Amino acid sequence: MVYLFWKNKGLLVLLYFIICVFVTAEIVGILHRNTTGFFSNIDFYTTIGFSFLFSSVWTYFTKDSYYKDRDGNKKKVDTVNEFFFLSMKTWAYIYLGAALVFFGNLVFHYFGKVE
Repeated sequence: MVYLFWKNKGLLVLLYFIICVFVTAEIVGILHRNTTGFFSNIDFYTTIGFSFLFSSVWTYFTKDSYYKDRDGNKKKVDTVNEFFFLSMKTWAYIYLGAALVFFGNLVFHYFGKVE
């Protein structure tokens, strides 16, 4: 028997994070090169914090599946969307917690500098 680590849309959790990392890194790189002030001081951990925040929001808003009935009304489908045995809603909260940890590094500096 093949055992998968995701059910239904659960694999999108990983895909959302990968896309958010690449897009956020690209935007931060462009802002770092072309502007001054706050954007020239964004470090690696802040970039990862923004990636976690964006993927948290994206995962939370796409956690449920919907369909339209004959009258055109939007109905929620009772499906289980999991990745590594955790629901997509739980992953959204995990990503939010990770974003807060990485943003906390701006104030408390508990991670070392990345050179």
